[in-house]
Amino acid sequence: MKCKQCGTEFEGKFCPECGAKTEAETPITPPPIQQQSAPVQTGKAKKKKKPFFLRWWFILLAIIVVGVIALSAGGGGEKIVWDDIILGEILPEPPANKGEIHTNAADELWIDINDLSDKQFNDYVAACKEKGFTVDVESNSSSYDAYNAEGYKLSLGHYGSDADMSIQLEAPMEMTTITWPTSTAGKQLPTPKSTTGKFSYEHDDNFFVYVGNTSKADYAEYVNACSEKGFNVDFDKGEDYYYADNSEGWHISVRYEGNNIMSIDIDAPSEDDDNNTTPSTDSSTQTSEPDTTEKEPEKDTSNNGGLDPDFKAAMDSYEKFMDEYVAFMKKYSANPTDMSLLTDYADYMSKYADFVEDFEKWEDEEMNAAETAYYIDVQARVSKKLLEVAN
Repeated sequence: MKCKQCGTEFEGKFCPECGAKTEAETPITPPPIQQQSAPVQTGKAKKKKKPFFLRWWFILLAIIVVGVIALSAGGGGEKIVWDDIILGEILPEPPANKGEIHTNAADELWIDINDLSDKQFNDYVAACKEKGFTVDVESNSSSYDAYNAEGYKLSLGHYGSDADMSIQLEAPMEMTTITWPTSTAGKQLPTPKSTTGKFSYEHDDNFFVYVGNTSKADYAEYVNACSEKGFNVDFDKGEDYYYADNSEGWHISVRYEGNNIMSIDIDAPSEDDDNNTTPSTDSSTQTSEPDTTEKEPEKDTSNNGGLDPDFKAAMDSYEKFMDEYVAFMKKYSANPTDMSLLTDYADYMSKYADFVEDFEKWEDEEMNAAETAYYIDVQARVSKKLLEVAN
C-alpha cells in the first residue's frame, strides 16, 4: 500500500519512512513509535535498553505535546466533580473544578487543575498539610511532596502563576513478610533488619525490593553495612541515596523512599566488566608483542563543564525540536483548518526523527550534577516558550 503522508510503498500498520498509520489520523498527532530492541550497557550494571518511548525524556515530551495541543485547541478542561474522585476524601477539594483527570482509581489519583495562581497553589498546600500530609516533606516554590500517617504519598506541582496544578496521590504500598534472597545476588549484600517488604522482581543475578519498617537511621546503618561489605567502589552518596560497585563489578542502588521505606536494587557485573579482566603478570605468559586491540576512547567532559557530549547534543536537539514545535503550533492555532499545514507537518516529522536520533546517541540515563543543571536550564526555556503557545 502507499503511505498517505509521504507516498512510500510499504506493507504493515506503520510507514517505515515517516511512521504514519495506515488509518487516517489527525494531522498534528505524532506518529506511533516502534520499540527498539538493541541492548545497552549503562554504568557498570547489566541492564536492558528501554524503548525510547519509555525513557524519561520521551514521556516528558509526550506530556508536554499533548498538553499544549489540548490548550491550543481551546479545550479549557473538563468539569471535575470532587465527589466522583475515589480518593477524594483523603485530600482537600481543589479551589477550581476545571481540568483533566488522568487516573481515578482506588490506588492512584492523577489530575490537573487548570489555571491556578501562586496564592491558590500555596493555599492548597497549606490545606494538604492540615489534612496530615506532613511526613518526609520535600518542597520548594513550585512543588510539594509528602506522606500522611497512613502512608499515602502526595505530589503537587505548579510551575508559574495561572498555570495548571498537578495532583498525584498514591495509596500505601502493600507489603508482606519477605525472606532475604539466597541467590547469587542476595549473597552479595547484608540482610536488612526488617523482614517486611515487597519485591518488584527477583532473579539470581539481580533484584529490586522495597523494605518497610525502616527508619532513616536504619537506612543509614544499612548503607554503612553495604560499604563494609565491599560496596565502596565509585560510590555516590547523598542524604537519601547510595550508589556503589564492589571490586567484582556488582552494582547497588540503595534509596530512602520516605515513610520508613527503603529500596534496594542490585545488578550483576556487566558483560564489559567480565571481558575486561586484569591481564596476568606471570612472566611465563607475558609476550613482547604490543597490544593492538582497538579501545574505545573515554569521553572527555573537561571542556563541557562536566557534561557528556552526547547528553549535551541530545538536550540541544530537544530544545531545537521544541522551538520548531512551538512555531508549528502557533501557525496551527491561528488557523486549525488550513490544510496546507500538512506540508509543514511533514517537515516537522522529519525534524522529529532527527531529534529522536540525537537522543538515541545518549545512552546513559543517570545524570550527574552538571547534566541535571543543564537539563533544568533547557527545560525552563522550553517551558516558557510552551506557555506562550498555551496563552
